[in-house]
Amino acid sequence: MKKYDKIADDLKRRINSGEFKENNKLPTGNELMLEYNASKNTITSAINLLINDGILFAIHGSGFYIRKPNKGTIKLNNTSGFYVDHPGQKLERTILDFQLINCDEELAKLMECEENTPIYYIKRLMYIDDIPFAVEYTYYNKNIIPYLSEDIAKKSIFSFITDDLKLNIGFSEKYISTKPLSQEDLVLLQLEPGAFGLIIDDNVFLSNGKKFNYSKIWYNYKYANFFNNDKSIRNKK
Repeated sequence: MKKYDKIADDLKRRINSGEFKENNKLPTGNELMLEYNASKNTITSAINLLINDGILFAIHGSGFYIRKPNKGTIKLNNTSGFYVDHPGQKLERTILDFQLINCDEELAKLMECEENTPIYYIKRLMYIDDIPFAVEYTYYNKNIIPYLSEDIAKKSIFSFITDDLKLNIGFSEKYISTKPLSQEDLVLLQLEPGAFGLIIDDNVFLSNGKKFNYSKIWYNYKYANFFNNDKSIRNKK
């Protein structure tokens, strides 16, 4: 892990602990440089990671401030996994299925790999503060992610990938839709008959461009909110 990644992670920890809640503002760049014994470029890179994650926003001439997303908010540009979106909340996962399979033609297209590639298939029910929040159907290419277990899947697979496997997650592509839930998922999410689910098809790639994960996540429409940090908006004359 690079130094700016470590600094970004430490700043996330400090933000989540409420250290800066008095004015919701980070120390200045010069103060952070001294505190972390880091160059200006390193601090800038760390801050940019937090801005990209929707954790901070900048006010020109004033500094960097902490966003206050709504409870249950899903950051569409997040590539760090479920735990990062929900600091300070009780998070649990129930493993409903865990298999090592060989992908067929259809799955090979989704995973952008050869047919018969070994794939970890995991189905999980995710809870936030004891509320059934989402059902996740997820696939990992075993040729890229050589080892997974149910114990890892109960925690954070993405943390295992970055911290233990030392792989760099680069970017994700998300597609949002809505469809009626299956009877099984209605029961799991404790929703009324005929309810629709908010769906994200999530494709995640390493920094070298290799796709290692595809997930279809059905969210409980009563609790899920989606957030995107759009930095490309410009004033029009």
